[in-house]
Amino acid sequence: MKALYKSAPGPHTSSLVDRPVPQLNERDNVRVKVQACTVCGMDVHIHHGKFPCDPPFIMGHEMVGTVESLGSNTTGRLKVGDRVVSQPHLYACGICDQCKNGLPQFCADKRSLGISRDGAMAEFVVIPEEYLHKIPACIPDELACLLEPFTILVSDVLVYGALERGETVAVIGAGQIGQLAVVAARAGGASKVFVTGAANDAEMRLPAALRLGADLAINSQTEDTVGIIMEQTGGKGVDLVVECSGNVHGINNGLAVLRAGGRMTVLGGSKQESIAVNWDVALKKALDLRFHMMSDYQHMNRAIDIFAGYTHGDLSALISHQANLEDWEEIFELLTAGKGIKACLKI
Repeated sequence: MKALYKSAPGPHTSSLVDRPVPQLNERDNVRVKVQACTVCGMDVHIHHGKFPCDPPFIMGHEMVGTVESLGSNTTGRLKVGDRVVSQPHLYACGICDQCKNGLPQFCADKRSLGISRDGAMAEFVVIPEEYLHKIPACIPDELACLLEPFTILVSDVLVYGALERGETVAVIGAGQIGQLAVVAARAGGASKVFVTGAANDAEMRLPAALRLGADLAINSQTEDTVGIIMEQTGGKGVDLVVECSGNVHGINNGLAVLRAGGRMTVLGGSKQESIAVNWDVALKKALDLRFHMMSDYQHMNRAIDIFAGYTHGDLSALISHQANLEDWEEIFELLTAGKGIKACLKI
């Protein structure tokens, strides 16, 4: 079968090769015929040798496909032909302290599709039954792939962010995660959603945020982000900031536009050892900060329901590029150059 294969550590050790079709075993008891796989920022970093991983493996984890075959030890919950998406982080033990505290991403037994075991940028992948979720036909393939990362935003906006209907939201950062944050905020009943981005977001990402349902998209390098948002909220500030940039100026802008007693959920990594955050602003406003960047599969059904019934904007704005798996290099180059939002590889 065709597969995008990371053969060794380091940069540019990825290539499209022929790999054996994976076989069912006692643990990986469902074989899925992959229809599509979107490219996560993590995949781009893996390709360039900038993300910790354990090659060799087939890349990719944001996938959709159909059940092709089932092992003898499956429960009957799935049948051949079912359309499914997968949780990418597998095999957590469920009994260690990390698992019991709801942090399976730190379990020593965890293995992840396309990071520490074969992933889904291939014609077939084998996955344990319990990690697969059935999805309705009304969600197209390219959007179904995004359900896994969207669970992060269901958590950070609706659960940890505790968004209440009628509240205001500022999304800092207009990349893949920021766009999904707009969808979650709108689905949660936000009365106003503001998105801030950089100059290189002006052509594609800021307009996409408006198509998804944002009220205002702000170029923070040419516009007064804090002044605009404070004016739009009558000088009060927003109730919730979703920080998706990891940029020191974005973070401090987010703290500045929060109302007293407001909430910030943090997803953006700075990729630096330390940054200069205005800590006293957070202290004096009695802000509530929550750090969380892991998919929450307990909210997968809620994520599916939101995508299936979304009426606040055009979800197709989430996908900037589609291509066949054979054209993966062109897609990775575009994303590396920051020229896209989310790209979907059709298998």
